[in-house]
Amino acid sequence: MFALVRLLVHLGLQSLKAHRSKTLIVGGLMTFGAFLVVVSLALLESVERGTRQSVVESISGDIQIYDKLAKDKLSLFGGFTFGTEELGNIPSFNKVKDAIAAVDNVRAVVPMGIATAGVKSPGDLDHALDDLRKAVDVGDRSQIHDLSARVKSIARVLLEQQAKQAAITETAASSESKVLLERALSDELWADMDRDPGGTLDWLESKLGPLGEQGNQAFMRLVGTDMPTFEKVFNRVRIVEGTAVPPGARGVLVGKSLLDKRLKFSVAMFLDLVHNERTKGETIATSTVLKETLQKAQRASPRIAYLLPPREVPAVKDALAKELAQPPSTELVPLLSSFFQMDDANFERRLKLFYDVIGPRIQLYPFKVGDTITLSSFTKSGYLKSMNVKVYGVYTVQGLDESIIAGALSLVDLVTFRELYGQRTAVLDDELAAMKKSAGIKEVDRGTAEADLFGGDDDIAVTVKTVEGSGVGTGSSDPVIEKVVRDEQMTFDQNTVGDGLVLSIAVMLKDPSKLRATLAALSKVCEPLGLQAVDWQQATGFIGQITLVVRAVLMTAIFILFLVTIVILNNSMVMATLERVSEFGTLRAIGAQRGFVNAMVVFETAVLGFLSGLFGAGLGVAFVTWLHGVGIPAPADLLQVVFGGPRLYPTVEASNVVAGLVATLIVGILATLYPARLATRVQPVVAMQGKD
Repeated sequence: MFALVRLLVHLGLQSLKAHRSKTLIVGGLMTFGAFLVVVSLALLESVERGTRQSVVESISGDIQIYDKLAKDKLSLFGGFTFGTEELGNIPSFNKVKDAIAAVDNVRAVVPMGIATAGVKSPGDLDHALDDLRKAVDVGDRSQIHDLSARVKSIARVLLEQQAKQAAITETAASSESKVLLERALSDELWADMDRDPGGTLDWLESKLGPLGEQGNQAFMRLVGTDMPTFEKVFNRVRIVEGTAVPPGARGVLVGKSLLDKRLKFSVAMFLDLVHNERTKGETIATSTVLKETLQKAQRASPRIAYLLPPREVPAVKDALAKELAQPPSTELVPLLSSFFQMDDANFERRLKLFYDVIGPRIQLYPFKVGDTITLSSFTKSGYLKSMNVKVYGVYTVQGLDESIIAGALSLVDLVTFRELYGQRTAVLDDELAAMKKSAGIKEVDRGTAEADLFGGDDDIAVTVKTVEGSGVGTGSSDPVIEKVVRDEQMTFDQNTVGDGLVLSIAVMLKDPSKLRATLAALSKVCEPLGLQAVDWQQATGFIGQITLVVRAVLMTAIFILFLVTIVILNNSMVMATLERVSEFGTLRAIGAQRGFVNAMVVFETAVLGFLSGLFGAGLGVAFVTWLHGVGIPAPADLLQVVFGGPRLYPTVEASNVVAGLVATLIVGILATLYPARLATRVQPVVAMQGKD
C-alpha cells in the first residue's frame, strides 16, 4: 500500500512539472483560497475575542439569566424602548443564586437590574442663585460679592440677547422682562442685598429666575448591581477618578465617555470633536462639518463670560488678549468671539490655552465626583420616584477609554435601583407612613365608611399636622418630601442586598470555551425556576449580534468564493484531462486499471493542493502577523467595541492554518472527481490512434 501511495505521489509530481501552465493556474487558485481561509478565520476569531473582552469582561458576563416570561428580550445596552423593556423580574436573588452557582464551570454570579433615570442640572442662572443663597446662609461675604457679580453678568447677557432678538425679528422686546432685567442690574437692588439678603434673594429667584434658560435634563441608563461583587468580577472596569462605591453605601459610578461626549460643557465638547477628527486626518480647511462645529463653539462662547468667577476674569482676559494681540482693556465677550475663530494653524495652540486657562475656572460638567445628584425614574407602578445618590467615581473600560458605547452605562447600588424600580422597602414604607401622618389620614371600617365620611357627627377632623423639621407653615410646597430627602439614609446593610428582586443575573465562566455546554446545563437548572439563560451575544442586543453578522458575512463570502473556485478548477481539470487523453490511453494499454488512473488524477490534485495550501497558509500567517504589528484602526465608536479597543490586533492560531489546508484539499479533490472519472473512461485504443 505504501509503495502504491509513493508511486502515485511521484507520478503526481512528475505530471505537475510536465503541465506547468495548468499547475500555475490551478495552484494559484488554491493558494489564494488557503490564504483567504487563514486570514478570514484569524480576523473573525480576533473580532470575537475583542468584542468578548469589551462586553463580557465589563458588564454582561458570559451568560445572562432573566425571567422566562419576559415580554421583551434582554438588551443591556438598550433597545428601541429606551430603557423601558418589560423583562419581568426575579423576586429574590438569594433563592436562585446557589442553584446557579452550583452548575459546573460557573465562576461568579452577579445580580443586576436595568433602568433609565433622569438627572436634571440647573440652568446657569438657577445655579448661580442657588450658590448665592448658600453663601448668604453661611455669611461668606467674599462669595456673596463674587456670586452677585455673576448674577449681574448673566442678567446683562440676557438683556443684550433680548435686544438682539427684538432687532432680528423686528418686534418690540417684552417691556415686563426688560424692566425686571434692568432692576436686576441696578445698584439699588444690590444695595438691598446688604440690608435684606433673604428678601432680595426671594425676588431674584421668583422674578429673575424664570427669565434664565432652563436646566438640562440628561438621561442615564443605570445598571443596578452588588457593587463589591461587580468590582471583583468585571476586572476591565477601571476607576479613573474618585473611588469605588463602598459596601453598604448609596452611590453611582459614571462612565467617563458619557461625561465627555454627552454631559460636558458644550463649547468644550465642540472643541474635543474637532480635535478628535483632526487626529484622524481631517482638516478644518477642507471639512464643512468641522467649520460648522467651530461656529457653534463661537456662538456658545458668551456663556463662558458669566460662568467665570468675577475674580478670574482679568486673568482670562489677559491670556486671550495676548493670544489675539489685542489690548487687555477689550471686553471679554468680543475676546472670546475672536478666540474661537480657529483654523488649522492655531487650533491646537488655542485648544491647549482653553484647557489651561478657561477650563479650570469654569464647571465643565453638570456634576463632579463627591456631588450628590438626584436620580428620577418612573417605577413599574407608574409614579415618579427620586433618589439622592453620591457620585463616588468615574470609570472607563480598559482599552475603550474613548468609546461612548462602552461608557454608556452608569453603575448604581442595587438598593437604590430597587427603589427606583418601585420595590417596597422599609424606607418607602416609612415615607408613606410620614405622608399619612402629616395628612391626618385615619382608617375607617368598611361597614361604616359612608357614615364616617359623610355623616353629621363631625367626629373626623381633617387636619394638617406639623412634622418636626418638615417646614410646614414656612412656605414649603412639599414638606414631607423635603423631610424625606433631608433624612434619607445614604447607607444600608450590605448583607440584605441579596434578599430583594433583580431583573437579571450575570454569570461568569471559568472556561469560556465551554460556553455552549454550560449554557445548556444552566437552561436545565433555570427551567423549573421560571427563568431563561442566554449567551452574551443575545443579552447585549445589537452589540453582541455584530459578531454574528461578521461571521455570517465572512463565511458566506468564503462559501461563494469556494463555489466559484470549484467551478473554475473543475473546468481547468476537464480541459487538462482532455489534453492528456493519449497519456491515459497508454497507461490503460500497458495494464493500468481504472482505479489506478482515477487515484493518480486525484493524488495529483491532492499533491498540488497540499503544496498550494502550505504556501497560501504561509502567506496568510505572514499577512496576519503584519496586521498584528500595525493594527487595524476602528474608524467608528461601534467598531471600537467590536475590536476591543481603538485598533484590532489580529492573531493567527494553528487551527486557522489547519483549516486553510483542509479546505484547500477538500475543494481541490471535489473539483477533480469529475475529470478523474473522465480519465478512467479513456480506452487503450485511443492511445494507439493517437500514435498513428
